[in-house]
Amino acid sequence: MDRKELLTRVKEEAGLESLYQADKAVRVVVGILKALVPGEVAERIADALPRDLREGWEAVEPYPADILEREDIYLGQTSPEEPKAAPTITHG
Repeated sequence: MDRKELLTRVKEEAGLESLYQADKAVRVVVGILKALVPGEVAERIADALPRDLREGWEAVEPYPADILEREDIYLGQTSPEEPKAAPTITHG
């Protein structure tokens, strides 16, 4: 799989309007993953990717940890009138 194939798949699966939106989404996910995994794991992931995806992986900076912590706080608070969401990959 190359970068264009990945972005096309993300665009279609997420119902996005453009490859630009898909690229932004992938960058956020990669940044979060890089913030969560140890450096040596991130390096092993990069080594396993095809060249163009590896270059993209290496170009994305890890998402700042303090932002991730704030997001956990926000997402953990739900109001009683909020409908229960369908399970996601992170919240089965």
